[in-house]
Amino acid sequence: MAFASDILFSIDTALQQKGGVNSEAIIINKTLVYNDSSIQLLKNTTGSLDVILPAVKDGVYFWVKSKASSSSNIIVKDPDGGTIATLGAGNAVLVVSDGVAWWDVITG
Repeated sequence: MAFASDILFSIDTALQQKGGVNSEAIIINKTLVYNDSSIQLLKNTTGSLDVILPAVKDGVYFWVKSKASSSSNIIVKDPDGGTIATLGAGNAVLVVSDGVAWWDVITG
């Protein structure tokens, strides 16, 4: 559902999303659910691990960043196992869902 209005508003303070950031070390594959934080700062030092996104839902997004300082990759995958992005040390991806698929919007 789209919002349409000619009325503009401003917010005079920074927005804060309670529980919006998760910072953790992972040693096994991680499957995200919609109750998880939308920003995932993950440290992987055990070799290549997967971050599996939940089922598609229009307008949902996740930022996933690899905090590793080694060559241990984090592979972001859709629920069917398709690779969306492979993150080396220090790289991140913004993934969004249009209700049909997951898309990598920004990677770097």
